Parts: sequence; structure tokens; C-alpha cells
Amino acid sequence: MKVCPYCGHANYDFAHICRKCETSLVGAPGTVYRTTRKYLIGPERARSLRHRALSLIVLGLLMMVYWGGRGPWPTIDHPTLLAIRAWLEPLLLLGGAALYLLGWILRSV
Repeated sequence: MKVCPYCGHANYDFAHICRKCETSLVGAPGTVYRTTRKYLIGPERARSLRHRALSLIVLGLLMMVYWGGRGPWPTIDHPTLLAIRAWLEPLLLLGGAALYLLGWILRSV
């Protein structure tokens, strides 16, 4: 990933112009500018965190639809499974949403 020296936005390796601020990433022929900024988390790890958070949200939605009785099929009404679903479904949905927002915040840290 090429990082813009002006705005710090991560661009593709083959990019010649920054997607965010539209400045040139290539100076003289063969010279590529890179920033020396050190990230605590960085855009790549934040993107990975957002992808994991989306998978948690999807798993929570699937649990809500298939296991929660929101579809045309019969629901699972075993007491143990209902007790597990009562705390696992909000944990997946709300935890996934919180992790996704945290990923957006940490992408520039």
C-alpha cells in the first residue's frame, strides 16, 4: 500500500494519484514518496478489525432470523438454547457494531 505523504491515506500499490486528496504519489521517474508516520494500529489492521466485526454482526443477524423465530420455520424452544440466545445475540450484534465503529476510529491512529 502506498501512503500519501500529505494526507496519510492508504492507496493501492499501483496508484499514481491519492484517492483522498488527489496529489501525485510519484515525483521524479522512479521516485515514490512515502510517509514516515508510524501508526499505532494502522489502516490495514483497522480494516481487518472491521471485517471481523462485520462477520460478528452477520452471525448475530443469522441467529436472530433462524434461531429467534423471525422466519416461516418452527423456532427452537429448548430452555437451554433460549438462555444461550438471550445473551449471545445482543453480544454479537452490539459488540460487532462497537468493534466496527472502533475500527473506523482506529484507522488513522
